[in-house]
This record gives sequence, C-alpha cells and structure tokens, in this order.
Amino acid sequence: MPRKCFFDCQAAISGVKDISNRCKFTYTMWKYIIIGSVTLFLGATYLFSKNHGAMVASGGEIAAIQNHFSQAVDKNKNIALDKTIKAYAEYRAELMKEEQARNEAKKAEVESKIEEVKGEYASAEAELETLTGGYKRLREEKASAFNDVAPVVDLDPDSATEEEIAAAVKELSDKVEELNRKNAEEDARIAALGAESERLTNLIAAARKLAQDRQARLSPPELKCKVLSADRQWDYVILDAGIDKGIVIGSRLAVMRGEKKVCELNVTLVESSRASCDVVYSTMITGERVEVGDTVVAVRNK
Repeated sequence: MPRKCFFDCQAAISGVKDISNRCKFTYTMWKYIIIGSVTLFLGATYLFSKNHGAMVASGGEIAAIQNHFSQAVDKNKNIALDKTIKAYAEYRAELMKEEQARNEAKKAEVESKIEEVKGEYASAEAELETLTGGYKRLREEKASAFNDVAPVVDLDPDSATEEEIAAAVKELSDKVEELNRKNAEEDARIAALGAESERLTNLIAAARKLAQDRQARLSPPELKCKVLSADRQWDYVILDAGIDKGIVIGSRLAVMRGEKKVCELNVTLVESSRASCDVVYSTMITGERVEVGDTVVAVRNK
C-alpha cells in the first residue's frame, strides 16, 4: 500500500511538473505575441501617421483630390452657366421677335384707328357744319316766328324782346290749355249725361216692356228654369225660379224634355225664388208626366 501511494505521488509530481512546463511555454508564447502585436500596432500607427500627414499636408494627395474636384465642379458650373446663358439668349431673341411682331401689329392697329378717327373727324366736321347751318336757319325761323307771333299777343315785334314774346305766348298757351281742359270736362260731362240718359231710356223701355208683359200675362222670353217638384196626383208643379227671373202670374210656361214639349203650365203663384204652376191638361202629351229636372221656358204665343 505504501509503495502504491509512492508511485501515485510520483506520478502526481510528474504531472504537476508537466503542467508547470506547459504554463511556462504558454506564458512565453503569449508574451511574444503581445510584444509582437504592440510592435505591429506601433508600426502601423507610425505608418498611418506618416501617410495621414502626407495626405493632409499642403500639396498632399487630399489637397490634390480636392483641387481636382473643385476644378471639375467649376468646369460643370461653367458648362451649365454657358448652357443657361445660351438658352436665355435664345429665349430673349424669341421674346424680342414676339415683341417686335406685337409692336408691328399694334402699330398697324393704331394706324388703322388713326385713319378711322380721321374719317370720323371729317364726318363730324361735315355734320357740325350742317348743324351750324341748321342752327342759323332755326335762329332765322325763330326770329321770323317771333315777328309773326308778336302782333297776335299785342306786342310790337320791333320793340319787344324774345323773352317778352315767349312769356306772352306761354300765357296765351296756358289759357288755351285751360279752355281745352274745361272743354274736355264739359265733353266728359255731356258724355256721362248721354250715357245716363241712354241707361234711363233702356230702363224705361224695359219697364214698359215688363209692364206690357205683365199686362199680357207673359213671362220673359229668355226665361229658363227647372222643375223643382211635381205632384203626380194633382199635377201641381213647383219651379226653382220666381220674381228673380221675372215669372208673371197667369203666364204660360212650357215643359221641355230635350227638343220635345211635354206640356204647358199655368203660373198660379209667384214668390221671390219659387213659382207654383198647374198643368194644362189639354197640352199634355199622352202617356207623359212632368218630371223633376225638366226644363221650363216661357210661352210667348199670346
């Protein structure tokens, strides 16, 4: 048992030594790796610093690139500016052409207007001359008229002024107008009296005719009414008209059904809007009777 433990301890010690050697190797390897990395980083930093200084320094690569870029931008700007200037020049030339065409059209229009105005001016001058001659003629006619009118209004044409003659004529005209108005009123009054006289004459004639009809026991020829009720037993008829339609007591009326006369009636009683009648049997058509709604008209054979 002790022998086995000895070997186990020896093996463990050997393992520890091996592990220790491995750790030393690993430590040494990482140390050189770190040193190499730091060296490479410092070298790269140095190279980057040198390159950056060379690039950003005056006359360096970046400055050259910026210079080339600026030249390219300026060149493009100049090209665009040249195109813009050329387009503007073409556009301006086109505008100038259009403006010149408009000016020429306006000039032609103005010249046409001038000619038209000249013609109107010449026409106006001729018309003015005509009006002037007419005015002179009217003045002469006015003076002649005043000379002719002055004696009519009891004024001396040689001494009276035009205003005095005009005032006298106006006064005379007002008097004539007043007389005309009075004559018109009298004519209207006479016409009204004539119309009233005619109306009274017509009324008198109608009254005379009515009196004659009443004396002759005749109802108006234009009478037209309806049967309101009919008593078949007594042949007694009531009409829907009376004094308002001019029905006369004792007058004869005819009962009509279409174009056929059924019979005649004898008026026995008249009220304001009703009339009572008896059927005249001798005039009744055989087999017929007076019906409600039959038309009744006057009989003027007397």
